[in-house]
Amino acid sequence: MLIIEISATNGAHRNQTGSFAAIPEGWAEVPAELEADAMGYLPYIDLTVSNGVITAVAQGAIPEPDLSALRATKLSELSAACNSAIVAGCDVTLSATTGHISLTDEDQINLTTAVGAVNQGAEGYPYHLDGQLCAIYPAADIIAMGEAATAHKLYHTTYCNHLMAWARRATADELEGITYGATLPADLAANMEAILNAMG
Repeated sequence: MLIIEISATNGAHRNQTGSFAAIPEGWAEVPAELEADAMGYLPYIDLTVSNGVITAVAQGAIPEPDLSALRATKLSELSAACNSAIVAGCDVTLSATTGHISLTDEDQINLTTAVGAVNQGAEGYPYHLDGQLCAIYPAADIIAMGEAATAHKLYHTTYCNHLMAWARRATADELEGITYGATLPADLAANMEAILNAMG
């Protein structure tokens, strides 16, 4: 047996199936011949009720999603993904080797300190590539690491800014397809490319 609560909450009707000794107050039984239709329409269903029995069912209006809440969730998701991408760091090509540097907040501070030291005249500075021992790198390598880190962070913050602009103008259906790594719409892609070219 299928029973449905007669009054709706936010356009949706609660429902239960099973054996009932008595139908709860405010609920109505769905006759067997209407069960298949009713199950297809739930929870957004229009009911015609007579004497506690449902006599007709139809598809009810499905409420529009709360776009502001969906948008806020998407913006938060994009921001978190951008932060993860930045922290993951980037590959670097140095004078005698290649490697990878992570860019946690602490890593960024350490690298800024190292770049500052060589800009002040130090011929080398201690630093480490991911998974390797700390070593004294010549000034040119420290500068190369700093430039790679700056370019990596600039790319991701600029990309995230453009993704967020896309999310702010998107419909509810479009929002689902906006993920970190998605191809930007043509106008936003062109704008991002112009910015990165101007910085490069």
